[in-house]
Amino acid sequence: MSETDARALRFEFEELLYREAAWLDEGRFEEWLELFDSTVRYWAPVRENVPRGEEPLEELHRLTHFEDDKGNLELRVKRLRTGFAHAEEPPSRTRHFVTNVRVLDGDDSDRVSVASNLLVFRSRERRDEVLFSCDRRDRWRRTQAGWRCEERRILFDHDVIESLTVLF
Repeated sequence: MSETDARALRFEFEELLYREAAWLDEGRFEEWLELFDSTVRYWAPVRENVPRGEEPLEELHRLTHFEDDKGNLELRVKRLRTGFAHAEEPPSRTRHFVTNVRVLDGDDSDRVSVASNLLVFRSRERRDEVLFSCDRRDRWRRTQAGWRCEERRILFDHDVIESLTVLF
């Protein structure tokens, strides 16, 4: 891939990830869901406190904060819409900040791995504020309808996660 093509592909994913962040902040969860392939694996492994470079991040059966497929993501969104998701009534205010977007491999024109950093601010009911910092690794597949995410790994920088009502 030429340097010009690589830049164009990175720009395309920057725009896609910025649009995704806006949809989440605006509560447009159904549109957000459309970005995910029907076979998506959306997961967040629990971190281990081990020396740098020794953490086994790709193990298939490690302990996770969550590990969802498309059906689980759809249920999470439906639950938010019921008015009975008490941790989200009234709804939190969120702000997703996407940075350091990198296309890790783009030699195959139909499948691409993309890394990004994500900072999410969540605020609700006066003083309940949480800041999430994480590294995301996505695998995207080009379809006739556009790019669809086949896998998203969210790697939190925190040892303990107290509230996971936010979508990443």
